[in-house]
Amino acid sequence: ALQVDASGDAPGGGAPGGGGTSRQELCGEQVVLGLALALEKLCTLVVQPEKLTCFHSCHPPAVSLRVYLARIRQCFGCSIECYALCMVYIDRLMKLRPDIRVSNLSCHRLLICSMVLAAKFHDDIFYSNTFYAKVGGLRLEELNALERAMLRLLGYKLFVQPEEFGNYRACLEHAARGWVSGK
Repeated sequence: ALQVDASGDAPGGGAPGGGGTSRQELCGEQVVLGLALALEKLCTLVVQPEKLTCFHSCHPPAVSLRVYLARIRQCFGCSIECYALCMVYIDRLMKLRPDIRVSNLSCHRLLICSMVLAAKFHDDIFYSNTFYAKVGGLRLEELNALERAMLRLLGYKLFVQPEEFGNYRACLEHAARGWVSGK
């Protein structure tokens, strides 16, 4: 669980670890990179025109998905498991609602919303939606509405069986290793 100091801030501004890079930290970074790669790949699969949903913005955000995810990684201070859960939730959402696709217009909002749900569901310590909205560049009311919508669309089912979780985490790590070796 995240350690919080007396000021209420995560150590190092929410940045994980410190010191040398352990195997666990390396695997964690692979999960985060794998999530970015998976979402970027999904964005390329969208056939235009797409049906707009509450997760769509009017214009593609100015910040890239990787920069956005790096900001979330730095500020949220959540466990690595949340990044794999994020992918599970987005995948479940797309299976339940085929009209919801990950695209350049929806990926940032789907990412922030599913990360908030994962942090709240999995981690013992998490921040307020006011904090998460600031990190994500959204108004509080907008994040609250997105969170309600995603919960409702997922049927409030956030639990992930260990085997399913392991499969998603392994896929994200595999994607990252493939990308790094292909550079």
